[in-house]
Amino acid sequence: MKQVDIRLRLYKTVLFAGIAFSVINVIGNFISDFPFEMNYKWIAFFVISIIALHYTDNERVSSHIMFGVFLIIIFIFLPIGYFASGGAQNNASGYALAFLITISFIFVGKKRLFLVGALTLVFVGLQITEFYYPTLVSVYSRETQFIDHMIQIPLLIIICFVVLNLFSKEYERVNQKLSLYATRDELTGLYNRRAFNRSMDEIKETAESDAHLVMLDLDNFKMINDLYGHHTGDAVLIKLADLLKREFDLSQHMVSRWGGDEFAIIYYGDLQLLSEKLNVVQETFEDYVKKYNETTGVTLSIISLRNYNSGSEGLVAADHMLYAEKRKKSNSR
Repeated sequence: MKQVDIRLRLYKTVLFAGIAFSVINVIGNFISDFPFEMNYKWIAFFVISIIALHYTDNERVSSHIMFGVFLIIIFIFLPIGYFASGGAQNNASGYALAFLITISFIFVGKKRLFLVGALTLVFVGLQITEFYYPTLVSVYSRETQFIDHMIQIPLLIIICFVVLNLFSKEYERVNQKLSLYATRDELTGLYNRRAFNRSMDEIKETAESDAHLVMLDLDNFKMINDLYGHHTGDAVLIKLADLLKREFDLSQHMVSRWGGDEFAIIYYGDLQLLSEKLNVVQETFEDYVKKYNETTGVTLSIISLRNYNSGSEGLVAADHMLYAEKRKKSNSR
């Protein structure tokens, strides 16, 4: 998942929120007895959000419009809203915080720095302007301000929550995908060699372990690639992986693509049941693959890790046993 896709989804969410926010604030201004002129900025914000949303699927212009929208918010919308809504007595700080959170998540690099710097300077400038020229700020009754606070503050909290919650979910989703890419083989969906090695390292006391190590290797797999191409070769590997996934629960056992046409399994449980499962895999796979090549099949070795001093020692033994089985098969043909 690309970071630009995540930022675009956040941006779309902010625009939808802006549309809803504009409608709610127009209604809120009516309830609060603010003059109708107060709605002009919200109507403008509504129109800007609709236009920006229309162009979000246009990759060529969407990033420029996105940047432009926040320039308008900072340099036009925020100052007008600040002076028209009562200055520091109103909700300007809440809006500045909401804009800051949104900018931090949507933009990167120089654009982020520029917008954060602009937001800071504009907000400080508004405070200074109000201090020296208080007559520029519209004044409303305490009741009007109170009603406006009761509408605006919950809305600001909600929009901040929506943005933060969406970002956290996207972050979690990306982490899950990164974790999947780091531990799974892309072609077969089995665990990769890195994950297998980590599982082997976690088997500390092999003498007390009920783990069994299986090494599997395809016989004459190169002939399938040479005769039918790598696309068919990939299909054959996927078929074997699917059979392994059907027989072995990946949440309980480490079933991995060791590399190329080699597979490795760390199985926890009864050795007899393991042998039965492997026989099913061998027979089903060989029935499937004979349409491509009669000599292609699966050679495997099984060892009980409790018989070895360490996982690495067991791995060497299983590897030697596997290739001894392959030589035996080759000599019998």
